[in-house]
Amino acid sequence: RIHRKSGQVPYHTPMTPIRLLLRSAMVYANKTAVIHGDRFLDYKTVADRVLRLANLLIHTYNIKPSDRVAVLCQNVPAFLDANFGIPSAGGILVPLNTRLTQPEIEYIISHSGATVLIVQEELLPRVSDKVIQTLLKHAPIVVANYQNKGDAPCPYEQKLYASDPRTLWNDLPLPEKEDAVISINYTSGSTGRPKGVMTSHRGCYMEGLSMCIHARLTPESVYLWTLPMFHCNGWNFPWAVIAAGGTQVMLNKMDYGYIWKAFKELGVTHYCGAPTVQNEICNHKDATRLDKTVLSFGGGAALSSTHIRNLNTLNIFPTHLYGLTESYGPSMGTYDQVSLTNYPEQDHFKLVARQGYNTITIDEARVLDKETAQDVKPDGKQIGEICLTGNTIMLGYYNNPEETAKAFKHGVFWTGDLAVRHPDGAIEIVDRSKDVIVSGGENISSIEVESAILYLDQVSECVVIGGPDPKWGERPYAYVIPKEGQTVTPEQVIAHCRKNLAGYKCPAKVIVVKSVPKTR
Repeated sequence: RIHRKSGQVPYHTPMTPIRLLLRSAMVYANKTAVIHGDRFLDYKTVADRVLRLANLLIHTYNIKPSDRVAVLCQNVPAFLDANFGIPSAGGILVPLNTRLTQPEIEYIISHSGATVLIVQEELLPRVSDKVIQTLLKHAPIVVANYQNKGDAPCPYEQKLYASDPRTLWNDLPLPEKEDAVISINYTSGSTGRPKGVMTSHRGCYMEGLSMCIHARLTPESVYLWTLPMFHCNGWNFPWAVIAAGGTQVMLNKMDYGYIWKAFKELGVTHYCGAPTVQNEICNHKDATRLDKTVLSFGGGAALSSTHIRNLNTLNIFPTHLYGLTESYGPSMGTYDQVSLTNYPEQDHFKLVARQGYNTITIDEARVLDKETAQDVKPDGKQIGEICLTGNTIMLGYYNNPEETAKAFKHGVFWTGDLAVRHPDGAIEIVDRSKDVIVSGGENISSIEVESAILYLDQVSECVVIGGPDPKWGERPYAYVIPKEGQTVTPEQVIAHCRKNLAGYKCPAKVIVVKSVPKTR
């Protein structure tokens, strides 16, 4: 229990996701909260681990309020501990992308000023000597890849249980201001050095509740961690599932055989996944129609109607979401089943590819003209940039006032995504502003070309980029991945596009490949 401060008014309590754990630990004390390997942790145990981690950071690692603690882990229980334990100690969480190289990790540790690192054993080689010997104040806390029953405790577990907590919940340095920073999440840095997105206790509390509602989480929910927890704080699902009293199934790496086993044996009800993940789930040898309905949530490119139909056949129902690190993950979602009833059934697959409407804890999403900052006409034609405001927008970029000012120009957050607004208010992305292919003065949406190619039955995935052209400046180039066991030729792809797209939108070159690089 966290007691109220002397003189605190009864009608206000600072929002923080830490409180979500305390309620569930009381209401669902003996219910399974976490499954990892052969370990099942109940809510009472998770709350105890979080308290122990907070004490470890305060009393052994001398963490003071606003000190940064970095985490380099896959989806393991220690990462869930850290989502609650670091802010409970007054610290700021700095999640690290597990795919980063040594120099990239070194830069983020240095830029954030993190003094403590919790790192998974498998990922320790990614931490340079400079980080360990110079940047950190303490040796890294090493977490086992798996901590199954009967295993000798790893260093993290040993430290966690070395002594009983000296400081109880009421005396922890929890934030008195809900706009205090809870996490600094670094963007991918595709256009230069990564920027540290500062999120607040209030924002993560609100986004967690938003995901509870939009994902329809309940105490019966079983959430499978196919989404990296380092990515936008796992879209705030670590806090959302805890708030709902659900169960989290940890997954170190993408193992589609285990995913199907979890579907069938653990009763998974929810997961998040990019189109690539959805595609692998559909095409796996163990794929079969599930007895229990599974809800899936994805971002990035919209799923094709073929992918949606295939998932529905398996009793999996995907929802297309939109968001960025700067908006705490999902800030918009497509039409739900109720709103779709207002439209002809034959239009449903086309409609659900749209990004849709704002989530409930953020303001109305807008599409603004980049020059005038005025709303575009809601005619589905005039292109502008998606702009966001509200409770779940970042506080700014850490130690980067210039980029913060640029992102917040005219009092809104400019996402960089070009979109149109339809007469019903729904928003649909036409492209990233930096990725629009300009061919002979005509703008070509790579998303539109990719969507057309994905209608070919033989195609599993495709990526369309702008390639050089001596006459037109740029022309679309398509990289196409065939489905397993099938073949497709460049000529077939081009012929298909000519039937479905304007001539200038058709790829000038098609390259059939086995895979394409992915950022996540």
